[in-house]
Amino acid sequence: MLKFLQSGSAFRTNAKRVVQTCRLMVGIHDYDAYLLHMHGHHPEIEPKTRDEFYRYCLEARFPGAGKISKCPC
Repeated sequence: MLKFLQSGSAFRTNAKRVVQTCRLMVGIHDYDAYLLHMHGHHPEIEPKTRDEFYRYCLEARFPGAGKISKCPC
């Protein structure tokens, strides 16, 4: 494996940050950060699954997007 692709390398760390920033810009929150928050601050509550979390974020950004009668635009 190439050195710059190894876990913990500066390139890989920066690439993860760029991906996270792009996701936040389009309204997709970081699921891993959500899990860390839930386990650290709310251990008594079971966290949402990845699919539930994605749907929650989508609904928060585009209310009614799952309904055919409404356009999210």
